[in-house]
Amino acid sequence: MNRIVVAAAAALSIYQFALSAPEARADAIADFYKSKPIVLSVGSAVGSGFTIYARLIARHMPRYIPGTPTIVIENLPGASGLRHMDHLVTIAPKDGSTIGLLNPSVAAAPLLTPELAKHRSDKLAWIGSANSEVSTCMFWPHVNVKDIEDLKKRELVIGGSGAAGSSGIGAEALRSIFGFKWKIISGYQGSADIMIAGARKEIDGACILLMSALRAQYWEQFQRGEFKIMLQMPPGNHPDLPGVVNTIELAQNEEQRLALEFIYGYWAFGRPFAVPAGVPADRLQVLRAALKATVEDPQFLADSKKIGVSVDYMGPAELEQRVKAIESTPASIVAKVRALIPAQQSP
Repeated sequence: MNRIVVAAAAALSIYQFALSAPEARADAIADFYKSKPIVLSVGSAVGSGFTIYARLIARHMPRYIPGTPTIVIENLPGASGLRHMDHLVTIAPKDGSTIGLLNPSVAAAPLLTPELAKHRSDKLAWIGSANSEVSTCMFWPHVNVKDIEDLKKRELVIGGSGAAGSSGIGAEALRSIFGFKWKIISGYQGSADIMIAGARKEIDGACILLMSALRAQYWEQFQRGEFKIMLQMPPGNHPDLPGVVNTIELAQNEEQRLALEFIYGYWAFGRPFAVPAGVPADRLQVLRAALKATVEDPQFLADSKKIGVSVDYMGPAELEQRVKAIESTPASIVAKVRALIPAQQSP
């Protein structure tokens, strides 16, 4: 009889522990996030479209994290996102107190510029993405480029932020694939600097504006004709750019099409958030749930619409699958794309 009582008491104790364990874990997470702010690290300059997303997320996401921590923005531009990637992997704490908003081109960089890209995606744990993007090429009125045929004939100076990222590699590839007579100048800190350079007539064009940045930051200037969008890239045509040629339409063979999809395909997950690999699983899960809840929040969506920012949530599993697909690009295609880029520069 005593053994029955002891067994019953032990079972009750286990049951009570099982009930209290999730609550205890939640309290521990809340205590952790109450004690310190979260750093939202951005791999681009202060005036970039990435920073607009970061500020919007930082304003709303704390409501969905136990402990309601403050989120502070840290900008780490350089080498088209590779400096930021290195920081997340080697320096940022692996305790869930730092989140990275990455340039998605870092998914392709280890294949395209292995001499510059030190880390692959297995060094990260994905949280999710806030939207999909379409990349564009723009030109300023002082060059008076009228159409695609004109674009092929004219000698133009194109500004970029770095040889390792989409603005550098993409412009080099477009020049090589389609025979554009472009002189490409890299080294600008980000889109804001490039826009200023174009307005000053220091450069003639750039392949740097994503549709979210165009809508949120430069839509009025675009409507006034202060610059012209002449090309858009894969993964698709944007409804706000009717009549603008997609480079896929210019491809003359399968090799060119695959090269373009490899170079620009990562914009399908345009604003990817991640933490360094090794963050405790319970905190990672909290951050993933918080991002999803944030981008579905009515107040967040209202604020997004107000400033012209598009939202198209992608969960961590799909994001990881898309990144792995890029990393699994056949070596023959990668080699052909690398051959299109005449100079592999240092950041």
